[in-house]
Amino acid sequence: MKAVYNNYYNDLGKTNIEDDSTLDIIKINIIPHEGFHKNIPYIITLKFQEYNKFPFIYIDSILYDKIKTTQYLQNKGKIGDHKGICIRKLYYYANFIKNFKDLCDNKWENYVYYLITIFNNLQDFKSGNGIKSSHMEILEL
Repeated sequence: MKAVYNNYYNDLGKTNIEDDSTLDIIKINIIPHEGFHKNIPYIITLKFQEYNKFPFIYIDSILYDKIKTTQYLQNKGKIGDHKGICIRKLYYYANFIKNFKDLCDNKWENYVYYLITIFNNLQDFKSGNGIKSSHMEILEL
């Protein structure tokens, strides 16, 4: 939250924290300057778990609505809540702690920067777990 308030993401776009955010669930509203979402607002939601575990990542975007699975939209996982969208190297099955250190320098502001960059540019998604595997074709890219 501090990174958003201190304009850490200004080069990527306009960002602010949604009013219903908490310490466990952070919702960041983004209006990017460039990329797939240029000038189109979307919201990234991070649902944190225990310390040093990956957060569940969700995106609320009119551009991504047509590629989300039914399970994702209904927040249903195989067991319990849906785990959100998989971002290569920073998700459930990956070695999160090692990759968080290597890719993000152990800083959450860098992690969110990485997420915003990925969502702005539509890259590095794993198939399944919230995004249909043929998402590039569905979005006609």
